[in-house]
Amino acid sequence: MEYISTMEVKILRFIKKHKVLTILLVFFSFYVFANYTRVVDYEKNTDTSNPHFMNELYKSDDRIYNDYLDPYEKNMYDLMLTGIRRHQTSINVDLAKMGCIDYEDCGSFVDAANTALYLDHPELMNYAGYAWSYRNNKFTLIIRYAYMLPFKDVIGILRTEKVVSDIKNATKDMTDKEKIIYVYNWMGANNYYDHIFMYTSKNQSIYNVFVKGNAVCAGFAKASQIIFSQIGIKSYLVLGTTGGEHMWNLVEYNGKYYYFDSTVSVGSDENSPYHYNGLRQEYMNSYNPHHKGWYPHIEETNMFEDI
Repeated sequence: MEYISTMEVKILRFIKKHKVLTILLVFFSFYVFANYTRVVDYEKNTDTSNPHFMNELYKSDDRIYNDYLDPYEKNMYDLMLTGIRRHQTSINVDLAKMGCIDYEDCGSFVDAANTALYLDHPELMNYAGYAWSYRNNKFTLIIRYAYMLPFKDVIGILRTEKVVSDIKNATKDMTDKEKIIYVYNWMGANNYYDHIFMYTSKNQSIYNVFVKGNAVCAGFAKASQIIFSQIGIKSYLVLGTTGGEHMWNLVEYNGKYYYFDSTVSVGSDENSPYHYNGLRQEYMNSYNPHHKGWYPHIEETNMFEDI
């Protein structure tokens, strides 16, 4: 004969008394498990010895930092990354210590460091840009965040791992062409362009893409970079202009490099004749990277003849 413990009796009574609440709790538990806590096939960044390690979403090679920044710009980059890691909102900068001739010189170092951070570290889920001020001979660097509650980093990382794992499983038997098109269509089908709050910090982050399903070009390009790194497609992030400031990707296909602009997918209906313009190099030949010398040769013909 089996006996029911006192605790089990209390649980059964609670369920009987609060049926609706119990059902809601069960559904909530399944939602949390499916979207945040279930075990997934995700290749984590385990190189924690790298001084620029931030989280396990992306294994950065620090390409821009290593190859294109001068020592003064690297110092500013390190200072900013340390501040981001500590979630500082402002940093007092010693001009002499940073090697700045004056505040304008220091501002140029910040601009270079910010560009490198954007391109080298799409996994900086909460970093959304910077501002700086110079008053009373004091240079202050202001860090902008997508959200002010640091615990959202944990939520965002867990959610991103689950989403990218699902994409990885869905594309595991695909050709490179099929993978690239899949990512392009996935971005458009699962996100919308936030025209109302397009200039807010949150829209520059991958958090909005993977958790909320809305962002602007910076969020879409960074999210695409994270996905490509997991499914075996070599790619780069690109900052530049297309009539206005813009961010997109450069992808390798059959040993050649082409632009990939997932923002076009997000901003157009799949049935539109313009939908796949973000995969058509001829449409993007007018794009102007800020630092074209940082990238391999970019083809002028289309990546796929039938797109």
